[in-house]
Amino acid sequence: MHKKSCPIDLTQVPSWKRHLRGFFRIIIMINAIYQVLFGELFFGMLALLALIIILIPRFFTKNKICVVPVDIEILFLIVIFFELIVADAYSFYSLVPYYDKFMHLLVSFIVGLVGMMIIYTFYALGKLQASTGVMFALIVLITMGLGAGLEMAEYFYDQALYPLIGHYLPTGLTQGSLVASPLADTMGDLFIDTLGGVLGAAIGIVLIKSEEKKGKKMEIIDELESLASEKNNND
Repeated sequence: MHKKSCPIDLTQVPSWKRHLRGFFRIIIMINAIYQVLFGELFFGMLALLALIIILIPRFFTKNKICVVPVDIEILFLIVIFFELIVADAYSFYSLVPYYDKFMHLLVSFIVGLVGMMIIYTFYALGKLQASTGVMFALIVLITMGLGAGLEMAEYFYDQALYPLIGHYLPTGLTQGSLVASPLADTMGDLFIDTLGGVLGAAIGIVLIKSEEKKGKKMEIIDELESLASEKNNND
């Protein structure tokens, strides 16, 4: 039986991106294994699971995604490292004031950036008719919505789940911070989520337009288009 090849040729990826990706993979794996053996078992296992999901997307997506585009994988690895390793396993949330604000800005920025790349891919493939301004507004609104959903999930966990399972997990309460009340912390998080989404979407547009002026297309757009085209062919 002929084995289907992946439409993304990773040999064409610049070496510095492969090295950066490998660096984050190794750092996350070493720290996750250390946490499993000697530290926070729960967060170490979560980090390993997240790493496995990124490394073997075929299994978790039923072959719909053969490989995560390198640029997106690097961004996801950055989030895994700063969230599950630095923030949770090494307790930076409770040790460093405003670290949670840094994470909200980082995650929302990456969501806005990747979201802009994905929505522009649909536009390039003719599956979406919208101006750049509309795409920008849509990504910002999606980022805001995801941020609001996260705050609602944190509230639900603190109020409903924590009294039941909180004693068995090393998470602690999720709302509030070292320097603000729960309400002020939540509203600050929402504003920062919005800022991150705006910055991510805006930088995404700048990068796309910059490459277009050079008569080129961003590598991540090419990779996303290849994956989308392959999915359509399979359907």
